[in-house]
Amino acid sequence: MENAESDQDALDETGEVDASTLPYGVKIHVSYDGTDFSGWQRQDGQRTVQGELERAIDQMGFVRSRIRGCSRTDSGVHARAQVASFACEKDIGARGWRLALTGLLPFDVAVFKVESCKNTYDPRFDAKRKHYRYSVCTSENRDPHSRRAAWWVGPGFARRDVPRDQREDRVEDFLDVDAMREAASALVGTHSFHSFRASSDQRKNTEREMHRVEIVPGFGGRASMLAIDVEGNAFMRNMVRIMAGTLVEVGRQRMTPSQVKALLEPGASRKDAGPTAPPEGLCLERIWLGRQG
Repeated sequence: MENAESDQDALDETGEVDASTLPYGVKIHVSYDGTDFSGWQRQDGQRTVQGELERAIDQMGFVRSRIRGCSRTDSGVHARAQVASFACEKDIGARGWRLALTGLLPFDVAVFKVESCKNTYDPRFDAKRKHYRYSVCTSENRDPHSRRAAWWVGPGFARRDVPRDQREDRVEDFLDVDAMREAASALVGTHSFHSFRASSDQRKNTEREMHRVEIVPGFGGRASMLAIDVEGNAFMRNMVRIMAGTLVEVGRQRMTPSQVKALLEPGASRKDAGPTAPPEGLCLERIWLGRQG
């Protein structure tokens, strides 16, 4: 087979090998701890998930296209079920890909499932729904075991109406869970989420459908853990982290559920919402595919 990298006609607009010129398509399901990554997307001089995956394939000596990820997670954000695809000059089978990549990837990235796909398949355009989980740890003292996977909401962030000497390491002693649930319910449905996007995100269409926004205290059987589960058809930059930061502000009694509802109105803006929650608490849990099918 002629080396596609030497053929200028086989290059796409980014200067990389055009996927349509390679015979085989590979879809991979990836899990990673995002703590030590500068996000999913490859960046010069930065360690990224896409970069590590492409480096591993290149070590195998195969000509490949650019890896296309379904969700461009930010720096420090995790994923249990990212989906990505690429085209390649060789087909070594699902088991062959999984075993080879397992041996070449660093320990904070894993490919746990491999499927064949069309060589030009792009999972970004096939996603019907995504599930993100934001994790919060509420306790008087820091928990070193959750520091890479949860936002610590300590005594300086606690709700106002529970005296410190009466608090235990329970979510309800730090956050007003009932108020958070009321605020979360206002976010369910189809709305303009213009107030819940990073200021750098200037896309014109801000309408998204949230299928579920659920507040789960005592998550994982731990009284100090809170999960904020968000399922929607699509998300804008930092959207889930801003939603989480806003809901925690409600739990701290710094905002009210009615203020959250007002953020969906035309006159509201990003400055009216809560802070962008830290990246370590966010994890991409699941992607439902099939929009193209």
